Amino acid sequence: MSVVSVILWLLAIIAILCIFFAAMRFFTLRSRGASVLMRKLPAKGYHGWRHGVLRYKGDTVDFYKLRSVWPMADHSFSRLDIELLDSRPATDGEAAFISKDYLIFCFSAAGKGYELACTQHAMMAFGAWVEASPSQRKEQIDFRRLRERATRPRGSNMPYDPSTWSSYNGK
Repeated sequence: MSVVSVILWLLAIIAILCIFFAAMRFFTLRSRGASVLMRKLPAKGYHGWRHGVLRYKGDTVDFYKLRSVWPMADHSFSRLDIELLDSRPATDGEAAFISKDYLIFCFSAAGKGYELACTQHAMMAFGAWVEASPSQRKEQIDFRRLRERATRPRGSNMPYDPSTWSSYNGK
């Protein structure tokens, strides 16, 4: 076997693997998520749109490009980092490749801007999923400590437990 034939066999195997992974990704993802188009902002004109699928996974949503062979998500967004901004109609140039049933809305995640084009149902699901998350600013309340503060003697900085009061009384 010559070096050229070995290289050709390796290239053929790599091409077959790429086709296999692309087909697996295309057929498995398309039926298990919301079909969307997404692009990063800032974008000029109507360039940068990528067809893909959104899949919700706990507190993250993953975006898989349809024309990618990478087995992992192309973008992953944490629910706590997403902020919904506004919506807009498709421009005339975008209407050539975006379905008339799709709505476009903007959101930011981790300080980066994105636009998402999807059906009204997918947009409502995305918005409800984002708004159902707790706020990052939410303070965790320690109810035990709050109860101790509420039941200690007024005008005193003594703890509620009377067995420890002796140290405050000089005993």
